[in-house]
Amino acid sequence: MNFLKFTLISTKDDQMVDTAEEVALLNVDHIVSIKPIKIMLNEDLIDGYWLRMSNGKKYRCSSVPDAIMKFLK
Repeated sequence: MNFLKFTLISTKDDQMVDTAEEVALLNVDHIVSIKPIKIMLNEDLIDGYWLRMSNGKKYRCSSVPDAIMKFLK
């Protein structure tokens, strides 16, 4: 298993009013795709990433590890 630390963005509701960032360890063997996106975070537009996992779960991230960034550049 190969775990890396990601900063996930979670919301309380669909309107993205109360957003919070939390750190999570994700198994990179289960990542299906990573897509660069723009995310509205606390009234600021930031560069973020959309992660899709093999179990169907999707995550919005404000940062990804350097090992993943080298593939995205």
